[in-house]
Parts: sequence; structure tokens; C-alpha cells
Amino acid sequence: MQKDPFVILGVSETVTQNELYEAYKAARAKWENQRFEPGDVGAEACEKLDEIEEAYRDAEEILSSRHFVTTVKDKLDEADSLVRNRRYDEAQRVLDNITERTAEWHFLQSVIYYSKRRYTDARNELNEAVSEDPNNAKYATALKHMEEKMQTHEGEGYARSNVYNYRDDGSNERSYSNEADYRRGGRGMTPCDCCTSLLCADCCCECMGGDLISCC
Repeated sequence: MQKDPFVILGVSETVTQNELYEAYKAARAKWENQRFEPGDVGAEACEKLDEIEEAYRDAEEILSSRHFVTTVKDKLDEADSLVRNRRYDEAQRVLDNITERTAEWHFLQSVIYYSKRRYTDARNELNEAVSEDPNNAKYATALKHMEEKMQTHEGEGYARSNVYNYRDDGSNERSYSNEADYRRGGRGMTPCDCCTSLLCADCCCECMGGDLISCC
């Protein structure tokens, strides 16, 4: 069984890159002079140095991977925050600088496409997110809503929608509301439209000898 590289170098797993390098140099210094000794002493020193070299490479790789994951997560969190504040162009620039295209990356890209009314592209990105993380309820729900709306209202425009509404847990709802609900034929009826219609109807009634609204 391969030994823990951090144990070999005498450091903890929370060590920094600089601390790891210093530990590596100190570990080598203990054996470097002995490697030229004859017999078992020299042979043991060479084995120890090889072990230290391998441990340093392994430990450095582990630390580098941790740093990469943290960096990607931080960038995705930044893009997420920008999207929530509808700063879509800035969010796009952040996503463009992330080389690791995770499920969350595709989800955020979908939201940005949706905000720009690129609905087919938005759906494609949601499909990618679900494909990479099929057990994620947030992605699956958003895709379901998207497909339902596109099938039911094919060819029609969007107004204000909750396609990207989701819940992190059972209580805290987070929403990416963009250009939501479909409305057939435009913006629908407002209170002003209602009043105008009533006034027109009253005028018609008065012309015919009636009075729909007695106060005017």
C-alpha cells in the first residue's frame, strides 16, 4: 500500500505550496550526503530520496487539483451572482474564462442565452447540464419547464417567466426570473385597457338610449 505523501514529508494535508516545498527540501537534506556511502547505507539513502521525490510530486499534484477546483467554484459563484443581478454580459465574460465546462457552467450559460431570447441555445445548454448531472433537480425542473413552454407556445414570444425558478432545499426559493410568461398576441389587458373598454361601452349604450356608467 502506497504511503500518504504528506506523511512521508512530515506535513499536514492543509499545507501550502511553499510549506510543502520547504518540507521537501528538508527531507532531502537528511539523506543527500548519505547516498554516496558504500553498502546498505548508500542504498537506503537512495531509496529514501526516491520515496521523497515521489511523495513531493504526488502531494504537489493533490494541492494543485484542490486549488483548481476552488478556483472554478469561485468563478461559477461569481457568474451566479452576476446573473442574479441581471448583469448578463459580465457573467458571460466570467464563464468564457472558465475552461472546465461543468453542469453548473451549462446551467448559467442557459440563463444568459434565455435573457438574450436565444431560447433554442438555452434549451441545448440545459440539456447539457442535465446530461452531466442527471440527479440535479434544479437542472431537470428548469429543462422540463423550458420544454413545456416551447412545445405549448411554439413560435410565440416570451414576456416574464419562471423557467429557472428552483429550490435549494425545502424552504429557500431562489429564482432566475428573466423574460417570463408567454402571452398570446402581446402584453395582455392592463387596468387602463379595462377602463377604456368600459368607457367605450358606455358611449355605445348612450347612443342607443341607455347608460352603462351613470356617473359620466
